[in-house]
Amino acid sequence: MTVRIRFQRPAKGAGFVHPLDPAPRTAILAPGFQETKTTRVFPSGWNEEAARFQPQSIAAPVEVLRRLADQGLQLEHAVIAFTYDGNAPLSSADRDLFWRAFGVPVFEQYLSEDNELLAMECEAHAGLHVVHGCENFGLDREACACGDRSPRISRGGRVEELVELLA
Repeated sequence: MTVRIRFQRPAKGAGFVHPLDPAPRTAILAPGFQETKTTRVFPSGWNEEAARFQPQSIAAPVEVLRRLADQGLQLEHAVIAFTYDGNAPLSSADRDLFWRAFGVPVFEQYLSEDNELLAMECEAHAGLHVVHGCENFGLDREACACGDRSPRISRGGRVEELVELLA
């Protein structure tokens, strides 16, 4: 009898949490994330390899999504816009642009510089549910329309607080 021992390398990069369950086939257009069965990472952004993957969702930093918006790419499920700690949140103008360009709902995910998920938007789009950190923000502790009772960063409050912090 032969016994095979298979060693796996530790996963490199941050885990990605898709806002929809089950997660559709998703292209992450940024470095520093782990790949899964349904998620592929394209660190250089949109290219032929990403197109062949035929993603149903795309996750990327806001500036990458802006460049991709005029490509005529139609998705089936969602756009996940990454915003980063210390930078401006997703603007209403960008949210409208992405909705028109891709034809699917837009979900914001607020990340640390290491791509650690700090807060994420749910299907109710009533702010960002805090996953980790975010103590500097005034948090909404009312239950969300989605049923989640975790604290949320409200859209208006976050914009005002970030402007003050970055000033």
